[in-house]
Amino acid sequence: MRSRNFSLLRLAGGLVLLALFGSGGWLWYQQSQEQQIRFWLGQKLMLDLRHFCHHDVTPEQPCSQAVTQLPALWQQKLSEHHIGGVVLFAVNLQEMTQIRRLTDALHQTTTDDLPLLIATDQEGGRVARLPEAILPAFPGAMALGATYGTHQTQLAQAQGDTQAQTLRQLGININFSPSLDVNSDPANPVIGVRAFGDDPQQVAALGIALARSLQRGGVAATLKHFPGHGDTATDSHTGLPQVDHVRAVAETIDLEPFRQAIQAGAARLVMTAHIQYPALDDSRVETQQGEPIAPPATLSKAILTGVLREQLEFDGVVITDALNMQAISAAFTPLQAVRHSFIAGADIALMPLEIQSPADFVKLEQLLDQLVAAVQSGELDVTALQQSAERVRDLRLWLAQRQQTAQSAAEFTALYQRQQQLDLAIASSALTQLDGDISLIAKAQSLYLLLPDADKCRRFSQALQVEFPAVPLQCVDLRSQTSLPPLAAGAVVIGAYVAPEQSAVEVGVLADLSQAAALSAPVSVDAQLATLQQQLALARSQQATTVVIALRSPYQLPVFAGKVDIRLASYGYPFSLKPDHEPGAVFVALARLFSGKTTATGVLPVRLD
Repeated sequence: MRSRNFSLLRLAGGLVLLALFGSGGWLWYQQSQEQQIRFWLGQKLMLDLRHFCHHDVTPEQPCSQAVTQLPALWQQKLSEHHIGGVVLFAVNLQEMTQIRRLTDALHQTTTDDLPLLIATDQEGGRVARLPEAILPAFPGAMALGATYGTHQTQLAQAQGDTQAQTLRQLGININFSPSLDVNSDPANPVIGVRAFGDDPQQVAALGIALARSLQRGGVAATLKHFPGHGDTATDSHTGLPQVDHVRAVAETIDLEPFRQAIQAGAARLVMTAHIQYPALDDSRVETQQGEPIAPPATLSKAILTGVLREQLEFDGVVITDALNMQAISAAFTPLQAVRHSFIAGADIALMPLEIQSPADFVKLEQLLDQLVAAVQSGELDVTALQQSAERVRDLRLWLAQRQQTAQSAAEFTALYQRQQQLDLAIASSALTQLDGDISLIAKAQSLYLLLPDADKCRRFSQALQVEFPAVPLQCVDLRSQTSLPPLAAGAVVIGAYVAPEQSAVEVGVLADLSQAAALSAPVSVDAQLATLQQQLALARSQQATTVVIALRSPYQLPVFAGKVDIRLASYGYPFSLKPDHEPGAVFVALARLFSGKTTATGVLPVRLD
């Protein structure tokens, strides 16, 4: 009814102009209405600008020129089309002065004196875009989950506070964090340690604490991935997952953290998940190939409007996950994806198409023309469009009221030192001992490491040499096929693995970094586990003390039950973007634990089968 009344008012206004000024008045009225619609639509798009070349590019030869300063054409097009936001990735973020210059230029593209929405994924752990020389990645959500038993939400609050301070200094005003996914599937390839755990109540408590602290610092938090990506065995970056929970399980597990966070008013945004959830929407949507499929939540009105807006009463901004992910882009054209997401109730379409050259701006303009036509034909409701754009404006107004004064170099140095201390505190507090006697390691006469790659060998060795300066130490890279040498009395052999396999979400991060070559040809998880079992069994047969560490996911630790002396979980992402002379907080925390300076107080935040 509201849409019909709005249309009648528009028509009445146009008829008045026609009567007063003739066809010229009617034409002016139509043009002004179209301009308003274009403004609203532009506000509802968030683009990425990872790479841009002035020559034509092809899928076979994509652009590789990183955007670290705003190209003039980008500046023009962002303003011309009233684009509401951009998302920045690691390739865009090099050092403080460069980042600040880039974000300042981006904010200047707005035409209404409000800040542009500038977002990034700074969850921590597996997903962190900023260089660690600016902001530590921190060990990640599951590490915070492991600290909950001792520290409750204290460390999550501290992490959100310090992330917000740095992000706002850099001109970034939205963090795509926290993840409220309840990791129900141990084999989940894309969430895993990105979740706080598998207990909905604990996930809710930590997520609310982190979101509130981000927003207390003036950065809009984003609850993701609605309605819950935790029980999926497919990575939505590369395929379309389906969750087969019944409605009652959906309500008590997947939706519960979102319900609590929304009731608490913890975050300004909710990000959708590219997952099929038949218990929440059993309808069908037609793909570009003409195949009827269950709609991904991102494109589902039953889920975004029926569940999120009406049932959970969320009144903030709904943003899609990236629409160029395979879960969406393989089945829908950019126009279909954006149109369906807007009809479903999304306020912002994230990364609807990739812009790597001037020709891609033509595609953007064509997309906007098609969306305007969809509004004019009634396929997209004009009242819903206006209300959605107003929610985006409300978010920008909220951010404008939270501008901060710039920190001096000395203040930022002091802040970074506090962040490093917090990084180590979280890593140390998260360490979880499943069994064994840690004090045996401090008595080592020699140390042998079995690690997934040379980078981890170097960093862990650096940390251990600080705590065990007089103890001979040797590290074996699991990719080298090198075996342990004969062991003397008093040897301690420490093996570690990284699971699950690298997800597209982190490969996408690391592909933007010059250090990504260090991760080439990783050893598969199965190969790591097989080699570790073999080598640790050999060490145990020679009376060595044996240790296994889950550097990331702890779900594989039961494989080693009764086969090693000590089992530990650290949850941290073990690839550091710090300089080579800095081993990283997780390895420092482990070394300090082994030397007896600290104890393992972490509690498993997930059940191990």
